[in-house]
Amino acid sequence: MSTSPAVNPVATIIQRRLLIKGRFFHSILTDKKFFLITYKLIQENSGFSNDVDSDYHLKYDHEFIYSFNTVNYYVSCKLLSHSTVEDLLNNEKFDINMRNNEIPLSPQQKLSLEESLLVKLYLRLSQGADEIII
Repeated sequence: MSTSPAVNPVATIIQRRLLIKGRFFHSILTDKKFFLITYKLIQENSGFSNDVDSDYHLKYDHEFIYSFNTVNYYVSCKLLSHSTVEDLLNNEKFDINMRNNEIPLSPQQKLSLEESLLVKLYLRLSQGADEIII
């Protein structure tokens, strides 16, 4: 009777799909601002103009590049007025491009926004990345 030793893998790699684009709402509690955040994978030979994409036509208050693993995402942030948030929560029709009657974001507010999004973007994008389970 021959017995072979049991083979136990050291690690298992689970491959998930790469997220192409997405959107979510984000708030900064320190200054009580609400944002619509959209992100899109930057791909070679692909422009950002897309008439089919409803997010393309929004007037964003801040945009930046976020690096995740070996790819980059174009992140756009739309400041939402409190009345827009109220309309959204009440399922009212509203124009998200309506100006907020607020002053533009300062460089410090933009930096704060980017820093507050680092963990949220990582968690959202890591749902679609490769995962190693040991």
